[in-house]
Amino acid sequence: MSTASGLEAALTAFEDPAAKARDLLRLHRSWAHTHEVPAGARGVVARSWLRQTPEGDKISTPISDHALLARRERSRLLASVVPVLKDRLLPLAHEAGNELVISDDEGYPLWMFGPSPIRRRSDGLGFVEGARWREGDVGTNSLGTAMEERRPVQIFGPEHAREDQHAWVCTSAPILDRRARTPLGVVTLSGAFRTAHPHTLMLVTMAVREAVDSLAGQHERDLRRVARASESCAGSGRFVVVDRHGWVARAEGYGVGERVWVPGSLREGTVWVPEIGQVRAEAISGGWVLHEAATTAATLEVVRHPNPRVLVISAGSTVEIALSERHAEIVALLAQHPAGLDTAALMARLDGATTPVTIRAEMSRLRKRLGGLVDSRPYRLTTRATVRPDAT
Repeated sequence: MSTASGLEAALTAFEDPAAKARDLLRLHRSWAHTHEVPAGARGVVARSWLRQTPEGDKISTPISDHALLARRERSRLLASVVPVLKDRLLPLAHEAGNELVISDDEGYPLWMFGPSPIRRRSDGLGFVEGARWREGDVGTNSLGTAMEERRPVQIFGPEHAREDQHAWVCTSAPILDRRARTPLGVVTLSGAFRTAHPHTLMLVTMAVREAVDSLAGQHERDLRRVARASESCAGSGRFVVVDRHGWVARAEGYGVGERVWVPGSLREGTVWVPEIGQVRAEAISGGWVLHEAATTAATLEVVRHPNPRVLVISAGSTVEIALSERHAEIVALLAQHPAGLDTAALMARLDGATTPVTIRAEMSRLRKRLGGLVDSRPYRLTTRATVRPDAT
């Protein structure tokens, strides 16, 4: 059942869970027998079943207690929202006979709460703290499928790949980290399929939204601390102050947005940064001050295979920027035509580029990625570039 919010519950409030389970079991047996997804499977389940084969009962072996503690330690941001998630969802879990599971960004349950009977049943499935539950580990399940889909998911009864999970309903929603724009973890409510209710999907989703809002407030406070840390060293020239993920805490003399791209390997010294150009990076508590630096000639090296990227070499440092295959192809073409190529010329040389609008959209995305290294009218590189000989 789809709601106005776009969430898709596994069943409606008026469906009989036992009858629903019988119908789904026929679909699961068809998939197990033919290895083909039958008509009638929900879209999210069909996509999940297509990502795997139904053979065998996969079991995930838990990591050691020491490794579990290390994962909790590296998941401090996730740990900071555990109290709000418990406050919002644990009373519901106890009332419905469910358990609350909070997993990290790699699918390892780090915290599990709930009534003892359901916890014992969960232990019997191997769904325990430290046992990774991605789709590749145990097949279709709400935790793993929510990670793959990057959206809230409810998996009911025989929609699970493993038969020993067919008596369960599980509802999961990923927590997306605004700072790194990556999944921070997954929140799950799970229990006997007879406890299934479409409202559970909305409740889990709303609790996760509240957790994300809490993280956003924490992020704003962290940015203010980074800005204060820069006051003694920013100086009077042009500069941008960013946190470790490139979120802008303060800027003077540069017209930048709320975030700039910074290389993950950033070190103190002179480096080239898209949108800004050549800067001198100075480390501060929680981030960096990027001071304006005298511009020296930069060169580009285009790598097409196996991992498309460009290397920006400037002032003795090298910055690596990952590109899509299409963008690497375009940069290679521009490197081979230093005088530039207009929209029509690019369209003639790029397979699948059938309209000027397609070219302009690709170039807009590429220029945003590479900053001042690509100019327009005609499109051309603003610095010398080479293409690695092994490019094809």
